[in-house]
Amino acid sequence: MGRNAKIRLAYSVFLGVFTAVVGILFLAGAAELYYAGVAETGEIHGMYSREAVGARLLELLTPVVLWIVAIVLGVFVYALFPVAPERKPYRDGVKIYARLSRRAQADKDPEAFEKVRRMEKIRLGVRIVSAAFCLLSAVMCIVYLAGAANFTSLAEVNSDILKMVANVLPWVGAALLVLFGEAAFEGAFAKKVLPQVKLLAGAAPAPSKWETGVQKASAVAKNKYVLLGVRCALFALAVVFLVLGSLNGGAKGVLVKAINICTECIGLG
Repeated sequence: MGRNAKIRLAYSVFLGVFTAVVGILFLAGAAELYYAGVAETGEIHGMYSREAVGARLLELLTPVVLWIVAIVLGVFVYALFPVAPERKPYRDGVKIYARLSRRAQADKDPEAFEKVRRMEKIRLGVRIVSAAFCLLSAVMCIVYLAGAANFTSLAEVNSDILKMVANVLPWVGAALLVLFGEAAFEGAFAKKVLPQVKLLAGAAPAPSKWETGVQKASAVAKNKYVLLGVRCALFALAVVFLVLGSLNGGAKGVLVKAINICTECIGLG
């Protein structure tokens, strides 16, 4: 890593920490207003008054101004310390296939050309089925969410939320699985037909950068799977919290607060 890159990295770390500190200050201020209001009145109403919030924001004015200055300075840091972009080997098999398929010629190897065409038809069929299923999932979710009979009254909001999760979540999860399956098929498709397409496009028989970087590409793929696992875990955790919040009556509390904001603060009532 060069000198300019180190300077950029150091400033990025500093700005990230500074941003986290400013966010924590805002959260601490909101929590202090909340608990102070509960201790004084025993209820939420009135604790976030204009005077109380204004006084708290005035206390945070200095760190916020310094944070804005740090962001502006970051622009100058990145301009004064440029870093040449690192050119990485081109390893995306799907993009390589899309680029070489435009130059494919049937007369070079008719048998290979027909094989690629058959695979293309299968690929198109997979895409159509995937798109159709995702469209069906979206329609089923919209039909349920648009049904007024599925959401009875404010008193039953928690049970309605649980029913919504039970009816909508399976469709959403199934659509995500279909999309993941299609992405995996795209990678396998490109890997299978890439040798034939290279031959049809007149590419050199010598190993390409993509082929010589198979091990690195597999490491990147493993990292992608790890990232996908983390995202799925976070999604499942969010669903668990959603269900727990509905079971303990939190959905009704959130709805009541939202109604109060609309009618008292914004003035829609």
